[in-house]
Amino acid sequence: LIGGLVLGLSSRHSELHPEATLRQRFRPHIFFNLGRVAGYAFFGGFIGLVGTAVKPSTNLLGYMTIAVGLVMIFLGLKLVEIFPVLRDKSIALPSFISRWLGFGKEVKEYSHFGAFVMGSLTFFLPCGFTQAMQIYAVSTGSFTQGALIMGLFALGTAPGLLSIGGLTSIFKGKKARVFFMTAGLAVLILGFFNVSNGKSLIGPV
Repeated sequence: LIGGLVLGLSSRHSELHPEATLRQRFRPHIFFNLGRVAGYAFFGGFIGLVGTAVKPSTNLLGYMTIAVGLVMIFLGLKLVEIFPVLRDKSIALPSFISRWLGFGKEVKEYSHFGAFVMGSLTFFLPCGFTQAMQIYAVSTGSFTQGALIMGLFALGTAPGLLSIGGLTSIFKGKKARVFFMTAGLAVLILGFFNVSNGKSLIGPV
């Protein structure tokens, strides 16, 4: 799930900034993963401390999965450019959340802090692998053990996410166009897959 989001976001960023150097394109992924490791360790320790009190319901996980799937579908459609009307459309955080996170008007599109925070908040995305580790962290009843479990999990999965980011940073020109189209199709498929999974999690009304 997180890999699909990273693929969609990083592909779109590279497509919009073809003039950026390889280092400039890859740097956001470094801060994203640093935030992810730090955030997973902190939140993992928290859920380990409070135990099952923070365990979300199956219906809530279902709705979250559908929401993330729809975002991925939107990003995929922008990448494949089937609908020109979506070219200038974007998804943004509510203004009060943006201000709280420090995304001021002077920050047009990217900040290291924003990438760091985004990485840490992926802890709350309903990814099956992440949830399995979260359940294990909850079962420990310990802040230290919960932090170690989730922090090491984020660290172990960082190379894969960095590889996805690296691919979007390398390609240019016609190769980049082919890659972005392929990435868009992959993100679309993952998005529909997650919407389907989310629906299966939601019980009868």
